Amino acid sequence: MRILHVIPQFPYFGGDTIIGGYSTAVLGLARAQALAGDTVTILGYVKDPGGRGQIQPGLEVVSLFESADPGTVRFGLDFIRGAAKWASPRRDDFDIIHNHSGFPDYFLASKQVQRKTKLPCLHTLYCPIPKEGSRYNRPFIRRVLRRAAGRLDGLLAMSQNVANSMHAWGLEGVRTVPPPVDLDRFKDGEDRDEVRASLGISGNEPVVLFVGNATEQKNLTGVLEAFAMLLERAPDARLIMTTELPRTSSDAALQALRDLMASLDIEDRVIQRGIVDNMPGLMRACDVLVAPFKDSYGPSDYFMVVLEAMATGRPTVVSNVGGMSEVLDEDRGRLVDPHSAHSIAEGLVEFVLDADLRRTAGASARRFAESTFQASTIADVHRVIYEETVA
Repeated sequence: MRILHVIPQFPYFGGDTIIGGYSTAVLGLARAQALAGDTVTILGYVKDPGGRGQIQPGLEVVSLFESADPGTVRFGLDFIRGAAKWASPRRDDFDIIHNHSGFPDYFLASKQVQRKTKLPCLHTLYCPIPKEGSRYNRPFIRRVLRRAAGRLDGLLAMSQNVANSMHAWGLEGVRTVPPPVDLDRFKDGEDRDEVRASLGISGNEPVVLFVGNATEQKNLTGVLEAFAMLLERAPDARLIMTTELPRTSSDAALQALRDLMASLDIEDRVIQRGIVDNMPGLMRACDVLVAPFKDSYGPSDYFMVVLEAMATGRPTVVSNVGGMSEVLDEDRGRLVDPHSAHSIAEGLVEFVLDADLRRTAGASARRFAESTFQASTIADVHRVIYEETVA
């Protein structure tokens, strides 16, 4: 099948380096489809030239713009027009178009692409629609977006929580399909000691990993405060934190974090990294992952970094928000209150101080990942949906 994936922002840097939950999910799905013999194109804004072009047999990444300012209204409008303009003269190159977004605004892009190409169009939503208080619930905007979504050929949701929010918002027939995880890349491996040594970590030091950015939503402040509490019980613990792109981790935000670390007197126990090329190795180097994000209205509803840690066989301490309770239970990790540093710390303490608990929870997490997020299985589910839609 010839598949066009349309995604507004695709922060891909080539190889296996990509940032963002639903971007990671789209890349994983596209790769599994290409591996199964489909011809796949990903269309979006790809800032880094290293992320453009053919990335494996049967899979090409196309950037809609040479440069743009993501996150602005202007970008959204340009994307809606640009995606339709690009796809229209290429309609004969594809059998189906699969659109992806975190927010319902881009139902308009999907509808415009569908109108211009006359091809079957699906749309997967990765974040829940708020019940109240957002622009999506203003009567005029809601009416316009619902009309656009209702005319598409199919609606999908990353999680049951997202599907429920779409139903509550007035959309019908939403199907839930979980995201794929590359279980071959994200697994326990023999490079753990090597990666830890490269980071200056001794073999016996327990390591907590945070992957995100310096925005308030990702709650790195809560992580640092919880880690300071953890050090009172486990003074040999280390924290690795990544802070990704400058747009989401400004100089001012990073300086505020450095000031907080200084006030907590934990600087010598923290290792800071930016964009990570070898995320599976970093996962294997850690003992527990912490992801106390404050909500799932910006990150995908299933935090992809948590799914990758589960696949690596690591327990996770995760905020009890969005759809995370659908994938995490006491056998695999801990659900905590993201607004309480004490709650986050208590979850960390359990796993840092108990190596046996880490092993059993990590093994359970890996089994769940194998049964739920196998990329080839997720690609097969999509193929059935595509064939039904095309037929």
